[in-house]
Amino acid sequence: MTAPSDADTSAESAAGLAEKAEELVSLAAELAHVGDAVNAAAILSECVSQDLLPSEEAQTQAPTAITAVLGLVHARLLQVRRVLRGTEDPAAIRTSRSARGEPQLGDDPDVVLRPWTPAQRAAHHARQQEKAERDEEAESPSAPPQEG
Repeated sequence: MTAPSDADTSAESAAGLAEKAEELVSLAAELAHVGDAVNAAAILSECVSQDLLPSEEAQTQAPTAITAVLGLVHARLLQVRRVLRGTEDPAAIRTSRSARGEPQLGDDPDVVLRPWTPAQRAAHHARQQEKAERDEEAESPSAPPQEG
């Protein structure tokens, strides 16, 4: 078997770096997307208040739709909060709108979140397992008293 040439190795490294760069998450893009959802709810609310919806059915469904959009926004913000606290992998919030490559000189300032490495994921899962085991021990009834 032949060893890979330097050209092969550098090409693979460049491909690996490019793949990793595409995995980054733009916090600004994520928050802009959440802001768009809030704006949609506000626009729909305005249409309801001014009786501008095209049908009685749309007028009836709009409050539920507004509540649903705002509920999704709330859930997404909680997920972003977990990512920022370090309790969830940034890869969990990556979407086509928030995915980006490495920041370049001259780019607008942004907070770029890097997905966890396999070691970080393993450490997180180990902490979760330890917590689950502690919780299970705390919830289990004490051993029955020994008769002697």
